[in-house]
Amino acid sequence: MEEKELSDLLANVKIDPSLASRIDQMDDFKLAELMVLKTDIEAQLEAYFSVLKEQGIGMDSALVTPDGYPRSDVDVLQITMIRKNVNMLKNDLNHLLQRSHVLLNLHFDRMNVKTHQTVDGNDRGDEDRPIQYTIPFAFISEVVAGSPSDKADIQVDDKLISIGSVHAANHSKLQNIQMAVIKNEDKSLPVRLLRDGKILTTSLTPSRNWDGRGLLGCRIQEL
Repeated sequence: MEEKELSDLLANVKIDPSLASRIDQMDDFKLAELMVLKTDIEAQLEAYFSVLKEQGIGMDSALVTPDGYPRSDVDVLQITMIRKNVNMLKNDLNHLLQRSHVLLNLHFDRMNVKTHQTVDGNDRGDEDRPIQYTIPFAFISEVVAGSPSDKADIQVDDKLISIGSVHAANHSKLQNIQMAVIKNEDKSLPVRLLRDGKILTTSLTPSRNWDGRGLLGCRIQEL
């Protein structure tokens, strides 16, 4: 392979330098920055998997013939480098999720403290009842059949009042929904909805154990 061809190949399969730089700095990131980085890492992984799929190759497919020679029907060097990058990014993503969980716990601990304090800062004690929010802040624009949202009987055009401890006053442009969902993967989340003028309560369990993508299988848009 000529030097220019090798250089072009390296440019096509290497991890984007700006993404690599942000990954190196992730331990100093705030939660919102981690969520953006998570999306970008997943996009890079999806791009790599698309290249493998185009060549009919998976992460464990053999790259040599039965008699030990490199396969001639695929780009062995490109695939090898992509597989290496995929494994690196998966490790980075796992580290990111662990870091996110730590920050999520801190975030929701602070939220819980605030909800149990009065305006003057005194603790309200155990006598208080949970606030029942009634103002919707988002709506459901899509629900995938068989998804966790579908199983929770969440429907298109439902208006979201609260999910877990996230509501109209603290959803932060819907970012806190993603935080709550990640933190409660495979755990039940209480959800309050407005449908046809009536408030409904259901239980949603974010999960990856279904045939589609994501933890919810629905699209949520801000009102």
